[in-house]
Amino acid sequence: MKDTDEDFMQLALEQAGLALNNSWIPVGAVFVRNGQVVAHGRKTGINHPLFDHAEHNGCYQALWSREGPRNLDGFTVYTTLEPCIMCLSMLMTARVSRIVYALDDPYGGGGFLLKNPSMLCPRFQEERPVITGGVLQEASKDLLRQFFSKQVGAKNWSDKNNPLVKLVMG
Repeated sequence: MKDTDEDFMQLALEQAGLALNNSWIPVGAVFVRNGQVVAHGRKTGINHPLFDHAEHNGCYQALWSREGPRNLDGFTVYTTLEPCIMCLSMLMTARVSRIVYALDDPYGGGGFLLKNPSMLCPRFQEERPVITGGVLQEASKDLLRQFFSKQVGAKNWSDKNNPLVKLVMG
């Protein structure tokens, strides 16, 4: 492995594929420090659906794998979808240094907060991760398209006007 953003994002996409294989929304994340994958996350169905997010699950795994200080300073998180506000807050609280994501989330993405630091509380105005978007976005979009194609056809699907669904489905 060359240890590029694309290489690590490919690993996050593999996590997303595992979620898709289990009929969960295909979002995956990997947590990397010093070129080594320390943790990974995806929706698993184990936790409550509101909190069963790839970044959330991976963050817990990464934090509990650490000896010494319980933060993720020096970590880069690769995630296949722009983190929501909840996950972004968790990653910032854990002191993640960098976030790399594949696809913008026009429905629930929290990246706008990092682009507008005056909207953040004072602590996070000074200390916030560097964020990079658009890495392997088409691969992420393809996985989401597969998922939404099945969901949109379901009788109980109520999110047809969701901006993310519109972005992915065209």
